[in-house]
Amino acid sequence: MNKKVTINDIATIANVAKSTVSRYLNGGSVSEHTRLKIDRIVAQYNYTPNTFAQSLKQQKNHTIGVIVPRLDSIAQSDMLRGLDNLNKDDTFLIVNAYQDAKRELAAIEKLHSQNVGGIILLTANLTDEIRDVLKASPLPIVIQGQDEPNFHRVIMDDLAAGKAVGQYIQTLAPKNVLLLNVDTKIDQAVGHDRFVGIKAALAKTPHQEIITDFKLDTAKADSYQAMQTDDFDLVIGATDRIVVGAMQSAFALKQHPKFIGFGQSFFSETVSPNLTSFEFNFYETGKQLYRLFLKVRDDKPVDVQRVIMNGHLVVRESTE
Repeated sequence: MNKKVTINDIATIANVAKSTVSRYLNGGSVSEHTRLKIDRIVAQYNYTPNTFAQSLKQQKNHTIGVIVPRLDSIAQSDMLRGLDNLNKDDTFLIVNAYQDAKRELAAIEKLHSQNVGGIILLTANLTDEIRDVLKASPLPIVIQGQDEPNFHRVIMDDLAAGKAVGQYIQTLAPKNVLLLNVDTKIDQAVGHDRFVGIKAALAKTPHQEIITDFKLDTAKADSYQAMQTDDFDLVIGATDRIVVGAMQSAFALKQHPKFIGFGQSFFSETVSPNLTSFEFNFYETGKQLYRLFLKVRDDKPVDVQRVIMNGHLVVRESTE
C-alpha cells in the first residue's frame, strides 16, 4: 500500500470493525488476540494516528507550550531531555524567552492564542503581570524555577544547597572570598536563595560580591577585573559555567584560589582541576516536571502541588 493507511484500512486488513480500531487507538478495551493483530498491522505500515483529530474527539489538546528562559543553559537542556524522555502522546512547542520578562509574557499570551493544551513554564523570575496572566488562565500550568505558592511547581532546593555549601566553606577556613552572583531580577532563586547560606557562613570572613551574568565570557571578564586588584583564596560562583570563567581568569593571572560551583554539568569533570560543585539532577527534574503536568492536566488536583528536588555537594580537586 503506497498511500498512508487510515483507520478504515487497518480495520479492513485486520477484518474488524472501524470502531474496534478506534477503541484500540484510544486505549479502550479490545481482546488480546485483536490487540496483537492490530499491533502487527500498525508496525508493518508505520501507522501514526492523527493526534490533532484525536484531541478534537477527546476534547484534549496534546500540544504543550514549553517556555524556557534560555536555550544555552545545560540545566534547561537537561530538563527538556527529561521531559522528552517520558513523553509519548504530547507534542512540545518550545519557546525561548531570552531571559526577558516581556518576551516571557508575550510567549504565554501567544500560546493561549494558539489554543495549546497546557503550559510548562521554566522561569527565572515571575513579574506581577505574568502572575496575573497565569492566574487567569484556564489552562493546566506547571512552573519550574520559582517557589510561587499559587502555582503547581517543581523547584530546586536552592536554600538547602546554599546552606550545605556554607557549611563546607567553614571547613576550608578561607581568608578572602570572591562571590560571583547574578542579579536577583534575572533569577531570584539562584541570585538570592542559593547565596543565603553562603553569606551567613561568611559573616565574619572578608568577601567581595560581584554581580555578573550566566555567560562564561562575562564571568571571565568580571572575575579578571576583581582578581587584578585583590587576592582571593576561594571563589564561589552561582553556576559551574560562571566558575569556569573565573578559573580562566585565575590561570591568566597565575593565581590559585579554590573554586566551588553549582550545577550538574560537563564542566565539573572536564576542567582541570575538576570542579567541586553542588549538583542537582536536572534530567530527573524534567521528568518530575512532566509527571506533575500530567497529574495537573488529567487528575485536576484541588490543592496546589509542590515538588522539591534535592541535590548534594560533590567535592573534587578544585577545593583540595
